[in-house]
Amino acid sequence: MTCSIRMTLAAIGLVFAVSAHAEGDYDKAIHVYGCADYPKALNLFKPLAEKGDALSQYQVGLMIEQGQGADASYEAALPWYMKAAEQGVADAYFALGQLYNRGLSVPQDAVQAYAWFDLAVRGGHAVAGDWLNMQANKMMPEQIQQAQSVAENWLKKLGNK
Repeated sequence: MTCSIRMTLAAIGLVFAVSAHAEGDYDKAIHVYGCADYPKALNLFKPLAEKGDALSQYQVGLMIEQGQGADASYEAALPWYMKAAEQGVADAYFALGQLYNRGLSVPQDAVQAYAWFDLAVRGGHAVAGDWLNMQANKMMPEQIQQAQSVAENWLKKLGNK
């Protein structure tokens, strides 16, 4: 997926996220991000992310992945995406699916990619279904079953938190 498409999808996701998120520091960070002052935005998001705000955790991961306000690094983005995924953020599931699909900072793994895309679809992510279908077309039926099991286990893990 091209950078501009990912940026557009991220912006759309953030617009919906802002409408559902409490006003305050997060909204200020989103405003600064929208003004493209990435170093300042990252400095605003990071403390929120460190305090456990799931949307901020995703945003920090995205900004680091894209090199917005920090050096671009899939490896450094990965733990932020995982923290957001542990709180059920569909955009984080999608980002993890992308990393596993392409083998960026993690081993390329069709089963993991499918599982994360599946979780993103279940979470209502706008384009994850297309990616899920593309991934499925490259897999054997037993791999798909394994991936669905991984996704189910993840949801059970989240339900026990």
